[in-house]
Amino acid sequence: MHSTTASKLAAATQSSDVPVVTFTPRQSGILPGTAKFPFDMHVTTIGMDRSDAFALRYKAYDAAGYPPEQGAGSFSDPADGLATTAVIAAYDNGKCVGTLRVCFSYPWQPISNLPCAPYFPAIRAVKAVATSAVVEVGRLAIDPDITNTSYRTTLYAALVRAAFIAAQAGGASDILLTARPTAVPFYKAMLGFKPIGIPAMYPPGDEPITLLAGSIGDAEKKQRAQNAFFRITPEEIASMRIALGEAIAQPAHVARQPRRIGV
Repeated sequence: MHSTTASKLAAATQSSDVPVVTFTPRQSGILPGTAKFPFDMHVTTIGMDRSDAFALRYKAYDAAGYPPEQGAGSFSDPADGLATTAVIAAYDNGKCVGTLRVCFSYPWQPISNLPCAPYFPAIRAVKAVATSAVVEVGRLAIDPDITNTSYRTTLYAALVRAAFIAAQAGGASDILLTARPTAVPFYKAMLGFKPIGIPAMYPPGDEPITLLAGSIGDAEKKQRAQNAFFRITPEEIASMRIALGEAIAQPAHVARQPRRIGV
C-alpha cells in the first residue's frame, strides 16, 4: 500500500474515538440496487467505549432465553478487558445492529488470551502448532428486533467477514469460532471450518456450543472460490490493521526472537 494511503487511513482512525474501518464487500446478488453497503463497521480496542456492543449482547442473550447474570442490560466478561481483544460492531444509520469479538493469542502470548480455552481443551492443540496468532471469534450478537431474514443473513455474513479481515490484518495462521449448532453449517460451507473437540457449555447460555477451527490459508481458498462477498481487498486489511492497534502489536524483542509461553 502506498504511504499516502496509509497516512490517510491513520488520520481517519485518529480523528474519531471509534475507528470506522474500510468495508467494501461485493454486493451483487446480495443487496441489488443499493448504492452503498448499509453497515458501517466500528472497531474498538481496550479503553474505548463499547457500551452499545455490550448492551446489544445482553439484549440478544436475553431474547434467546439466556439472560446473563449481570444486570443493567449490559454483558461483558474478563476477556473484553484484555489488550489483545477487539470488539467489532455493525451500525446502520447510527444504530448498533450487530457485534462480535476477536481475541488474539500470538505464539509468545499465553493461551489465556483465548477466553474459550478453559471450556474447550482442544484449543490447546491448535495453539501448540500454530505458526502465528490464533484468533478466537465469538460473542456474535444480532439485534433480536430485526425480523427481516435477508437483512439478518447479510448482517451475519458481514460480521463474520469483518472478523476474517481482522484475522488477516493480524497475520493470524488459525481461526477458532464458537457457534450454536444451527450456525455450524454456515461456517463449514463458507469458510471450510470443521468442528473440533466436543461441544461445551459456554456462559451465559445453557446450550452446548460447538468449537470450529480452520487455517487462514484454507479459508482464503474456500472463500475466493465460492463466494465473492468474502473476497477481501488490501485496503480493507490495511484499514483494519490500523484500527486493531494494540491488539495486534508485536514488541520489538519478541518480533526478533519469538517465544512460546503458556501453551
